[in-house]
Amino acid sequence: MTSYEGSGYSPMKRQSMVWCGAKPAVLFLGIIVLSIIVMTPVPGFGSGTTDESVSFIPDSLVSLAAGHAIVIDKTTQRLFVYRFDGTSFQRAYETACSTGKNKGTKIRSGDARTPEGIYFPIKLFSDAELSAIYGSMAFDLSYPNILDKKEGNNGNNIWLHGTDKPLMPYQSNGCIALENNDIDAVSRFITLNETPIIIQDYIKWVPPPVQISQREDITLLIDAWTNAVCDGSVQKLAGLYGKDSQYDKEERDRLAGQIQTLKKYGGGVTLVPKDLSLLKHDKYTVAMFRQGFTVNGRPYDAGLRKLFLKKWLNDWYIEGEVTVDPGKERQFIAELEKTNNEYVNRDDIRKVVDTWIVSWKAGDMKGYASFYAGDFRSRGMDLDKWLAYKSNIFRLHKDIHIDIKNLKVTYQSRHKVIVTFEQNYRSSRVNAVGIKTLYFKNVDNSWKICKELWRQKK
Repeated sequence: MTSYEGSGYSPMKRQSMVWCGAKPAVLFLGIIVLSIIVMTPVPGFGSGTTDESVSFIPDSLVSLAAGHAIVIDKTTQRLFVYRFDGTSFQRAYETACSTGKNKGTKIRSGDARTPEGIYFPIKLFSDAELSAIYGSMAFDLSYPNILDKKEGNNGNNIWLHGTDKPLMPYQSNGCIALENNDIDAVSRFITLNETPIIIQDYIKWVPPPVQISQREDITLLIDAWTNAVCDGSVQKLAGLYGKDSQYDKEERDRLAGQIQTLKKYGGGVTLVPKDLSLLKHDKYTVAMFRQGFTVNGRPYDAGLRKLFLKKWLNDWYIEGEVTVDPGKERQFIAELEKTNNEYVNRDDIRKVVDTWIVSWKAGDMKGYASFYAGDFRSRGMDLDKWLAYKSNIFRLHKDIHIDIKNLKVTYQSRHKVIVTFEQNYRSSRVNAVGIKTLYFKNVDNSWKICKELWRQKK
């Protein structure tokens, strides 16, 4: 186990280098240097809430929605908590931490290394559930994530936890350890499955404007993904994913299929990625957002989605995705299916209209009458008067021919549709071309005409 005592670091030695043998001018300069050193955070020491605006931020924080992000620097053994207030990043907390005994990122179980990547707390263990060595509480992290697994990195039980002994650097078997008072404080900033915990070998500090171009670049991919989902286009979606990307293709295709069906029936779908956070690591970026769908004006929360992105040449691709609330997404797809089932198939309506025309052309009054609802009304006539009117036409008109085109079905509800088409009517006495409108309603699972309109084309 490595300790400060054995690391070659000593605060007292640093002070001796300034004072011993110093001349007055050098002494004054030394006091300034010492002041800077004292005010600079020393790896492994100190903690507390700063809640201050910072001129430089970790380059891993591209954008952050609601909540907080935790960033860990393995080299300096420091943990930082950030939030975004809508204008700038704020450092909400900072403290010492201890990571794995061995350097480098975790590759296999038992290598005593702390993994480097973007993870999320997935479970909280309370004091009563833990051995004393894990302190007052522990958060199980989502290692290995979807890209770790793809690269063959394994192991498990990587925790962010407290400790029952003095905190020393590089003393864990791969976890991230904090003093108990610090894990208690940090826990206030954590929401399970949502708070990113970004572990880096060392943090690259950048001014916030550097992140703007990265944010705009990645947002283009998110917009393309959103549009492809709303189009229900499996082909467009496939073009946004890497060759060996990890995702639930069956579920994605099912969603796209239901959206295609809905659009076929004239329904509308929009998707707004809400609370978008973009988190960057050395090899990949995670886009996290809530799927805010609207179907025919009705809002749906389809759950939290995380897209794991990689850049190839100048283009971003999706290398994997995780749905945090799969139950919500499945429920949304089920609602889509239910909505689609409430619509009638356009081909079924066309068959009803075609059979209605056959009865009309044949002068089959019994068959013709069977297509009308009992409460039918049109041009001031009820059903009986309408059938008497049509019987007279059938008697006077011979050799009836009816052709239709441009049939359009408008769905008003599960039980009502409006059918319009261009009708070319020819008989021994009349030739007429116009627009026919039939109002159908579902009566005992059969479609009946409840209103009929005709407008002659000029």
